[in-house]
Amino acid sequence: MHLGTRKIRSAGRTSGSVEITLPTMLQVLEGTKCQLLVRDGPRPEIVLQPDLSAAQDIFQKLWNKIQIGLGEIGDLPDFSLADFTPTFFLFQHWQERPPLSYSDALIIHQQQEQRVSSSSSHSDDAKNQSAGDEDALARVLASLIVNAGYDLGLQSRIAVAFGDSLAYLVTAIPTSLGADFERGMAHRLFWGESCLPRPFSHPFEDHDWKEARSGFKKVYDQFLAWQETPTTCTVARDQWYRALTAELTTL
Repeated sequence: MHLGTRKIRSAGRTSGSVEITLPTMLQVLEGTKCQLLVRDGPRPEIVLQPDLSAAQDIFQKLWNKIQIGLGEIGDLPDFSLADFTPTFFLFQHWQERPPLSYSDALIIHQQQEQRVSSSSSHSDDAKNQSAGDEDALARVLASLIVNAGYDLGLQSRIAVAFGDSLAYLVTAIPTSLGADFERGMAHRLFWGESCLPRPFSHPFEDHDWKEARSGFKKVYDQFLAWQETPTTCTVARDQWYRALTAELTTL
């Protein structure tokens, strides 16, 4: 992926160092350690290789929480990056293996550090900077739970909708996986008819995940029933969209 052209410039005549400005889309790398490689040849290359272990640690921690939350449904295997399509930037189009975005995981990692820092200094910075965190968290959770759905016997479109729906229950942030109907039904099963979505207070701690186990089981059972009788899901989805259309036309 070509990200443009930048000039190398001096950081100061007496500093002995140089600077290069990276594109804004790489701002998420701020603070990340990088190995510097020089590849000789007719066209020498200087390569910055970021240490993405912090992002992989986020994937592992969230998978551990999902294992807790889905514990009443079945046992999940250990986390394996091979079950996913790792990518630095998020991409929308995929088929079997759900993507895991390193940039999303780095955003989550940075926001976690800011929360720890702000809580120790009694600052409001974490509250002011949480929007990107929640979007990134929803996307990563959705991909992880899609794969968990595969492990628990869900397939194809049902597994994708299951991941989208449970990620919404945890974060109250919808992803772009096109499961509006299934997400709404999951909310109704989990929270009831009239409750507004309530995101987990501490998604990296065990408490909320343990509390959600029975609710997640209800949602899973419904998705499994839809998989076993697809026409039931199709009819319910059509009715839901007709009701939504009628509601919108009366506004």
